[in-house]
Amino acid sequence: MRNYSTDVKQTALEKMFRPGGPKLTALSRDMNIPKETLYGWMRKAQNVGMHSGNGQKKRWSLRDKMAAVLEAKSLRDEELGRWLREKGLHEAQINAWEREINAALENVEGRGGREAEQRAKITELEREVNRKDKALAEMSALIVLKKKLAAMLGEEDL
Repeated sequence: MRNYSTDVKQTALEKMFRPGGPKLTALSRDMNIPKETLYGWMRKAQNVGMHSGNGQKKRWSLRDKMAAVLEAKSLRDEELGRWLREKGLHEAQINAWEREINAALENVEGRGGREAEQRAKITELEREVNRKDKALAEMSALIVLKKKLAAMLGEEDL
């Protein structure tokens, strides 16, 4: 098994993902690299996402993924294929990102419902605490009055 430099891999990937670029078989013949090796490099690059020209892998934020999904959904089949090649993406990635975005949105919506329930519970508990505070204050006042009455009547223990 032959090892290829990073420059050779990057050049091959750029040619593969270039719009209207050569087919894998032709590129394999031109660069004298086995077709299976090129296919493996392409699969790895697609699994990671878009690669930049300097060999660094691009990290996609959720906002970038959402923009890419929306843009991809607005394209027709031929335009989508060209757009995917330009971005170095695969349709499966777009579908996975769409599921990820939907799951994040469901999580946010579900959290909003739980927050409303929690607010209602807090309000109910605050009312109960206020009611018990008033009852405690009333009992304290009655005890003080009872002690004052006992002191005025000269009774020791009541």
